[in-house]
Order: sequence, then C-alpha cells, then structure tokens
Amino acid sequence: MTTHHLDSIRTPDDLKRLPPEALAELAEEMRERIVQVVSANGGHLAPSLGTVELTVALHSVFDTPRDILIWDVGHQSYGHKILTGRNDRFDTIRQENGLSGFPRRMESEYDPFGTAHASTAISAALGFACARDLKREQHKVIAVVGDGALTGGLAFEGLNQAGVVATDLLVVLNDNSMSISPNVGAIARYLTRRPASAGSRRPRPRTRRLPSQADPSRTADPGWSWTGCPPAGRREPSSAASRRA
Repeated sequence: MTTHHLDSIRTPDDLKRLPPEALAELAEEMRERIVQVVSANGGHLAPSLGTVELTVALHSVFDTPRDILIWDVGHQSYGHKILTGRNDRFDTIRQENGLSGFPRRMESEYDPFGTAHASTAISAALGFACARDLKREQHKVIAVVGDGALTGGLAFEGLNQAGVVATDLLVVLNDNSMSISPNVGAIARYLTRRPASAGSRRPRPRTRRLPSQADPSRTADPGWSWTGCPPAGRREPSSAASRRA
C-alpha cells in the first residue's frame, strides 16, 4: 500500500474531507492495519475485515458521535476504532491498559453503548431513539447487526418493539453467513435464499406503512406518546406495565 490516507484521519470529520475515489484506498490501508495488529495481539480478525467498507460508509454519511452508532457484539468494530481517534493506540488493543477489543463507553465518545454480548444492539438503539424523541432532538440512531446476532431472541424482541414504537431508527443487517462459525438454522437459510428470490429483486412501487404509522389512533396504548415512548416525566401506566410483565 503506497497511499497514506489513514495518517490524516483523527476523527470522522477528516474522513469526510477525502475525495470519494480515495475511500477504497483508505479501506485497504485499514485492512492492512488490522491484519498487522491482530497478527501480533490476537483478536477478532475476520469480523472487522468484513466491515471495513461498511464502517467507512457509515462514518462518511452520518455525523458521529452526534448520531448514535451501535455495533452489535462489537467484535467487528476495529475499523470503527481506527477512524475515531484511536489509530495511534490501536497497537495496544486487547493488551493490559490498552484499547478494549469491544466498544467501551469510557474509552471514547464514539462508543455510546458498551457491548460484547450478541443481539443487544437493536434494543439498545431503540432506547437511545426513545430518549432522543423525549428530548425533542433530531439526531440519527443506527444499529449494526450481523446475521449471526440476528438469530438471538433479544434481537427479535428489539425488532418487535421497534415496529410498535415506529420511531426513526436504522438497523443495518451485515449478512455474511457467519457468526463464530458458519450460521445454522431457519433464519440463516432464509437470509441465504432471499437475495436470490425473484420477489426480493422486484422493484416495489411503494412501501406499506405499519398501522401505527398510518393512524395515530391505533397505537397500542393511548397513555404513551406518538413516538411510542412514555411522555417525559411520566411513568408507564400500571395497566400497561402489567400487560407487558
């Protein structure tokens, strides 16, 4: 690698100053950096190599740390650490007094949620989105979830609640057919078949809205706000709490 774009990156704002044609070269530099360090220190090599372009894209498009970016599990976040002011310490990852192998709140303002367990990102991101709505703020919230983590029950609980809340939340599915080992089960088979199906390739003229998005009167609980979150300063009604227990 003869380019040196990575040397100029201290924050995602520096990334946004690069011309589009330089981003592929930056991604290659990031891969070389990850391979170099993980070869010496150990760690999660394949997950982070597989999300380099995705990491570059997310930090190019969104305004982190104002926009909340949460990585499920977090073992694919090495590139994220490199682009968010930690490249000079990346050699210390997984070492005593060094960088954590996972997102860590006390390590960086770019790590809003500490992870290491699978399937938690969607629920966590939904909590951040509800907090944003209650504070009447406008930033974005993004959860990055692998297809392996998507098989966990908590991920489905988060998706289920997010569909009711119907707030502004982006869930990115990084489908690479892998978790710690190749994925198994019905969800893995479904995700493998779906990209090849005629229905998934067919352009859709319009997107169907969820009932709660189409008609505010059809929200599940009138005691809750239009965002699906309890109004500021008010607890969830006891009747609703008993139904959710």
